Amino acid sequence: MNDPLPDAAGHVRAPDWLKAVDAMNEAAGDEFDLTQLQSGDLLRVTTAKSAYTFRILDPVMRDAVVESDRPGRNYGPCRIMGCTFGLSSTIKPNHLFCGGNLQFTHTKGERTHTTTAIRAIEWLRSRKS
Repeated sequence: MNDPLPDAAGHVRAPDWLKAVDAMNEAAGDEFDLTQLQSGDLLRVTTAKSAYTFRILDPVMRDAVVESDRPGRNYGPCRIMGCTFGLSSTIKPNHLFCGGNLQFTHTKGERTHTTTAIRAIEWLRSRKS
């Protein structure tokens, strides 16, 4: 990757894509760190068009079983990948944030799904002792 060159005043400017990611990150709402999850926890993510419920199976790998409130959506085993910034392919792994797009991969068929913008994140801790 080429480093940006200094301008006439000697300042180095960040590439446009980096500025866009920084702006999205600053504008992001509530954020959830996926490393807090434990087996049996429920994670509910409400987006602009759907609601998803993930029952966590393996918190280290972020493996879960997903259900959606929309008819025709795939249910079953998946891996939560993280959150993308708007329409870009830049992803923040291990985190979800309001305004970003949830990304998860179905482990049967390996289809990756990117949602519309996240509006709410709810975490229900398992009652395991």
